[in-house]
Amino acid sequence: MKLAQLRHELRNWSILAMRIEPLEERQISWMLKPFTWMMQRRFGKILNPYKAWAYRPGLTIAMAIFTQSVEASKVTDPSLKRLVCLRAAQMIGCVF
Repeated sequence: MKLAQLRHELRNWSILAMRIEPLEERQISWMLKPFTWMMQRRFGKILNPYKAWAYRPGLTIAMAIFTQSVEASKVTDPSLKRLVCLRAAQMIGCVF
């Protein structure tokens, strides 16, 4: 029992220790402004993961292109894509 509790505490500590301070809207690169505008229009705010990704604008743009190409692909059933996204979010502990 103590080993399981220790493992749980270590996992919680590592999650807290690995946090990245999100950028504020005024700190986000000009290259990402169209993405922030679209996100604000769609969700009403800029989501926190995006604020962390904004540290690397080139990678953020590449990831957005990749995500859109996967979404637009007709090879896989859309419901399967959603299930895979949900499972990936569960595995990393995403609450969104």
